[in-house]
Amino acid sequence: MSRLHLLALALACALAVSCKERGHGHEGEAAHGHEDGGAEPERPDLSVTAYQDGLELFMEYPSLVVGQPSPLVAHFTDARNPEGFKVVTKGRVTATLRYADGAEERFVADKLLRDGIFKPEVRPTKPGEATLTLRLEGEQVAGTVEAGKVTVHPTVAAAVAAAPPEEVGEPAMPFLKEQQWKTQYATAPAEARVLQGGVRTNGELKPVAGQAAELSAPVAGRVLVGGPVAHLGQAVKKGDVLVRLVPTAMAGTTDLATVEMEAARARAELGLAEREVSRAEEMLAARAIPEKQLDAARVAREVAAARASAAERQLALYRGTQSGAGGPGGSTFELRSPLDGVVSFADVTPGAVVEPGKRLVSVINPSRLWLEAKVYEADAPKVERSPGASFTVAGFSREFTVDEKTGRRVAVGTVVDAATRTVPVLFELPNPEGALKPGMFAKVTLYTGETLRAVAIPESAVVDDNGRPTVFVMEGGESFFKRAIRPGVRSGGWVQVLDGVKEGERVVSRGAYELKLSTATGAIPEHGHQH
Repeated sequence: MSRLHLLALALACALAVSCKERGHGHEGEAAHGHEDGGAEPERPDLSVTAYQDGLELFMEYPSLVVGQPSPLVAHFTDARNPEGFKVVTKGRVTATLRYADGAEERFVADKLLRDGIFKPEVRPTKPGEATLTLRLEGEQVAGTVEAGKVTVHPTVAAAVAAAPPEEVGEPAMPFLKEQQWKTQYATAPAEARVLQGGVRTNGELKPVAGQAAELSAPVAGRVLVGGPVAHLGQAVKKGDVLVRLVPTAMAGTTDLATVEMEAARARAELGLAEREVSRAEEMLAARAIPEKQLDAARVAREVAAARASAAERQLALYRGTQSGAGGPGGSTFELRSPLDGVVSFADVTPGAVVEPGKRLVSVINPSRLWLEAKVYEADAPKVERSPGASFTVAGFSREFTVDEKTGRRVAVGTVVDAATRTVPVLFELPNPEGALKPGMFAKVTLYTGETLRAVAIPESAVVDDNGRPTVFVMEGGESFFKRAIRPGVRSGGWVQVLDGVKEGERVVSRGAYELKLSTATGAIPEHGHQH
């Protein structure tokens, strides 16, 4: 055989092998109408998103055809926590086809394809209507999700013919599961709820009246060295000594030598007065002087004794202030806590000299607080008998509530502030863990006492888009519509939707800002992902 013939034969063999590798070797294809060797039509792709048993299932798969393998790309998410869904990282999945006649076919994926994704392969054995169910079993979470009614087609051509036409609607934005699992993400349905009518305003947290105190220096003095030193955050009981202060007013007007000289003079005068009393007693016994002279000598002795005692105390006090130690016999001022609580301010340095009126320590009892809301005068009549309020503060994702069970309304102001045109409304609430701090600003909703039943979504689902309240509505597990809404009453972390979202539609309740940012920056890929 010539070299040319050998080359021709090799080329023919290579073409035959290549044709088989490109997918034309499925058994039974001739029986499906491809005897002419034409390319088999591609099966339509389907997807489903379902929530059940604390699970979110987003699944993509080709139309089911008898005898054809159909891999189910099942994305499982642990959706039990409304504050943030979690990717499923452990378990096995069983897919069950249950036909109308009661027959069942089961297909198992013993392990994850990768985090969150299982890929059981379904190969139906007979055509007809069926129900597709996926059962997840694992340590992290377990549950059953009904994927819904499916049709097993007898041929690929039948599957293609049954595919619904593509509908042109509002544009959807992709946000892949792999992206959702990397951020705080959750969805919630728009549902009918009973909402409290309310008035929104601003407020501030304050200490309860009588549960805050400031301790100031009553006189000029020096903070005692070796005495108690209050510090920020210190827990104190009523009556605890927080500062000891030694007066220094006298020491600022004289010096030690003068004080010692005055003390010595007082002692000498006392000695002289005592000798005069002794002499007068002797002379009175000899009837040399009248009795009234003895009385005068005794009075002079008492005055000299008092002067000497005062001089000694003054000398001891001066020496104590110079050394930083207290003098004897009550020569220090003790500043005591007037209530149980914690030290909220402290400016105490041992040995430091302070002026009268200087604030040294502040104490508050933070176990209960007041919420003071400022209501504009036009809304004041609506909250005159407000049964409660809800509020949020920076740094906390949750909303706080004050009602008859958790607190009380203290007072509603009777005068409109001339500068702000507002009326104060006070509520008292418990703060057992001390998480809330006096001075925090709050966004407050004061309940009016009216209720209504309306379609509502979590307030966390609403984001600001160029001044318009906007939400992201789920079309499928990885696609979303951006819609402007018209909000209504806000109550208990929920907001009424007057227009833009229908009951039953799911909105992104956690991660809406991340989705908005991704769409604005173009970080979301334009095409799907490969499994």
